[in-house]
Amino acid sequence: MNILLVNDDGINSERLKHTEEVLKAHGDVIVVAPSEEQSGMSISITIGGFSFKKLDDKHFAVDGTPADCVTFALYGLKLNPDVIVSGTNDGYNIGVDAMYSGTVGAALQGLYHGFKSIALSADPLGYRLARKELSGVVQHVFNTNLSSKDYILNINLPLDKHGEAKGILNTKTYPLTFDLSSHFEDDNYFYLTRNAVADMIPKDSDRYAVNEGYVSIAKVYPITERK
Repeated sequence: MNILLVNDDGINSERLKHTEEVLKAHGDVIVVAPSEEQSGMSISITIGGFSFKKLDDKHFAVDGTPADCVTFALYGLKLNPDVIVSGTNDGYNIGVDAMYSGTVGAALQGLYHGFKSIALSADPLGYRLARKELSGVVQHVFNTNLSSKDYILNINLPLDKHGEAKGILNTKTYPLTFDLSSHFEDDNYFYLTRNAVADMIPKDSDRYAVNEGYVSIAKVYPITERK
């Protein structure tokens, strides 16, 4: 299997390196990642082009967005991967956050160009449980042929505070109600914390799954369908 691995946390991300090692058990992995962190970039692209650096035959650093990395891999390097994997992200991409995510954006860019794509994300406060569970989750996805050219798989691993994952739940993404804490300092505006209202979290949602110790696998469909 030929695998393209991208992310939005940058080429030096330890989570990217671990994900690469996990994926090597399933095929040949080429890594194309941003030179610097590109979180929150969604599916944005750099107009007109960008620079890159070849680190070795299997690792490339791009001075652009996560979506740029996918474009460069497919049309610059002429890769034809069996699957594109984005992540593992340092932080969750659940609910409305999936709209802003560079991790999810890179996967959607792959999908738009006709490739099966998977986004992986985990607890920003710890990677112990994700490190333990990621290999099994990837094996499950590949063994069950869950990926498709009709949607991306947006996978979020459980909160690190859980001793182990309770299992895998097929979930949905909902726009939830949030309490947002913010303040002004002179002409600056800061939003500090944002918490979903607990009694309004559906039990079939991605957020409920990770909160309760499950791996969440949600299908995210593109805004427009390819004909």
